[in-house]
Amino acid sequence: MSHYKGELAGREFDWFAIDSEGNIGLFSTAGEGRIPETVFENYVQYGNISAQLDSPNWGTSEVWSDYAKLGFYVYDWVLYGGPYHKERDPMGNMSTELKTKIMSIAGLPRLPVKFKALNDIMDV
Repeated sequence: MSHYKGELAGREFDWFAIDSEGNIGLFSTAGEGRIPETVFENYVQYGNISAQLDSPNWGTSEVWSDYAKLGFYVYDWVLYGGPYHKERDPMGNMSTELKTKIMSIAGLPRLPVKFKALNDIMDV
């Protein structure tokens, strides 16, 4: 686990992780959230996938619903100092295409938790 460095310092960034049940979470850093080291190593891949997400409400709090409709558990970093707080549960099934893209990220973090049971996550 690490704090921001290099090109991600102070920048809003979304990354993904898989839980112990195979569900995918989207974690929005709010410019300061903790990020696993393997995400730093592949941040360009995360950015490319994030940029392709259908999010007509980007820039508003309704973006969480956009991501939930895509099948994500959605977590946002609480300023200042965390934790990641669950904003939405999935409101649909994730497309096979999107899941395949995310699962192909080298070093995709696997968290030993169940997203459906956790509202707050500090250690990633």
